[in-house]
Amino acid sequence: MRSEDPLDGWLFERRLLGSPAGRTREGGEPRRNLKRLEKLLSDPHDKKVNLYESGIGPWCRTLLDPADLPLAESLYHRVVATGGSGSTGVQEALLDMIGGLSNPASATFWLGLVDLRRPRDPFAPRRRAYALAALALLAIVHKTPEAWNTLGSAARHIDAEVRALAVYYIGCACLESDSPVPQDVQAQLADIAQHDKSFTPRFQARMALLLAGKRAPMDYPGGVYHFRIGGGRGGVFSRTIALQSKQTLEHLHLAIQDALDWDNDHLYSFFMNGKSGDQRYAFACPFERDNPPFTDEAIIGELGLSTRHKFIYLFDYGDCHEIIVEVTEIHAKGEKGVRYPSVVESRGAAPQQYPDWDD
Repeated sequence: MRSEDPLDGWLFERRLLGSPAGRTREGGEPRRNLKRLEKLLSDPHDKKVNLYESGIGPWCRTLLDPADLPLAESLYHRVVATGGSGSTGVQEALLDMIGGLSNPASATFWLGLVDLRRPRDPFAPRRRAYALAALALLAIVHKTPEAWNTLGSAARHIDAEVRALAVYYIGCACLESDSPVPQDVQAQLADIAQHDKSFTPRFQARMALLLAGKRAPMDYPGGVYHFRIGGGRGGVFSRTIALQSKQTLEHLHLAIQDALDWDNDHLYSFFMNGKSGDQRYAFACPFERDNPPFTDEAIIGELGLSTRHKFIYLFDYGDCHEIIVEVTEIHAKGEKGVRYPSVVESRGAAPQQYPDWDD
């Protein structure tokens, strides 16, 4: 079974088996499979072709010969254009084989996949993830300015989610690389962290800077953020909590617990893009020492938050209290004499921490 993140899978294989050049190939089987796929795609009479008959599919973990790289890339585009039974599985297998080689000659191929899509194309997001993960692997393995710059070019994409994913993989490359991150890449991250209009690339750029050993920019030093919490079980309620920009998500967690009069007796996480379970945007509580980054390290003013941005506070992984948090106001300075965090507005009864499910 393939890793959810292609980069994780490729890095695991490299650590386990060494570089592709040092591995033993399985005879000529990969090449024969490619030739069978080429024949299936070239048959004008078979309108119900099953591409799995090529021997390429989800079970396929064979290593591609570098000499077959141009053929594999060409066949990939033909599979996308032709479709047919098994096309999604064959696409994933081909991308896995091509990406595992980490060949710089594939950089143009990967960049072209970022925007490749067909009508009714549910595989497009997965294809994009493969492409950006493969560009990150090139930067990690080859450490050349060209490899880093190719990945950086995707971080300038017009689509905010593409920029965010590209920057996320720049962060992965920063973490995995055993050589200094190029200065121009650091400068690009700093620019995105401060000036990108969308939260997701801005946030990912700040995380990538930290992985590169640089501090994320502090917004509104000495300022105060207002967070309104609501949703969850128990009817309509809200609490608005003010925190200083220098305080952390751990402070926000404790303030929420106090505002709801709950017992702080369970694990919790924040998901900063509003999608619970998305670990790329998650901060775990400090007790989960094997699941960084942690809330007591997440400084409010360094997260790239803006007004009207919403994210999720998940408390108690058993009962799963999911509370929506919205940034409602940001003030350049705090009020004198106010001790932060502080509750500035309270409406409705708080939900029960342990509801009686029989009622």
